[in-house]
Amino acid sequence: MYSTSSGRSCFWRRSRRLVRLVFPALVLLSVSGAYLTPEAKPEVVDAGTFTLYWQGARIGEERFVIRKEEAGGGNPIYLAGAELHLKLDASTTMRIGVALEALGSTYLPRRYEAEINGNEAKSIVGTLVGDRIRLDVRSPSGDEMTEFLLRGKAAILDKHIAHHHFFAWKLLGGNPSTGATVLIPREKAKLAARIEDLGPELVQFAGAEIELRHITVTAEGRPARHVWLDGERVMKVEVPEDEFTAERSDTAS
Repeated sequence: MYSTSSGRSCFWRRSRRLVRLVFPALVLLSVSGAYLTPEAKPEVVDAGTFTLYWQGARIGEERFVIRKEEAGGGNPIYLAGAELHLKLDASTTMRIGVALEALGSTYLPRRYEAEINGNEAKSIVGTLVGDRIRLDVRSPSGDEMTEFLLRGKAAILDKHIAHHHFFAWKLLGGNPSTGATVLIPREKAKLAARIEDLGPELVQFAGAEIELRHITVTAEGRPARHVWLDGERVMKVEVPEDEFTAERSDTAS
């Protein structure tokens, strides 16, 4: 747990250094190595790049990796990390680094770290303690702490981040729909949501029509998120009411 400013600083110095190396080597930074068995062999579940669009204009990209590792007792742990570069308008630019650890049997988020540099500079540390997740937010305006009670299924779907929707898909567990709690750490929000599998459909993607699975995530008071997957690979995320789209730009199978 990174409970001190020096701990957070050390974590993000290490994270930023590894993020620059992680993608060519397809090796994700390990935010919880102490939990892994010595013989654990990491499996890269997915890795790639999303191009991000807002109001039809390109605003940046997201480079990510999702890794699965066996922990003690044979229970898997998912480790996901990404780096985003965003230019929302002429005066608003951001670089975002995120790392997420989720328990493989339930996909429950156990730890989340985010650092935002630029116009909205802040750092976020989320830690699961018992049935609550604690968010510690540090920004130039001061420090804040928020706690949320988590019961049942839950997923972190932070703002502008596409690869997080992999975990929303996993919460379905083969069912046509499920209820879940959605956490948006950058907004310090906890929302009741419904995740629905709408089945396969033909979609225009990368200049061709291909068949992808379509799911939706609808949280209370928020516009629906539409997600298209190829197997377990998130290929496209769209929030029509927000005019936001994230589309895979590494289309090689």
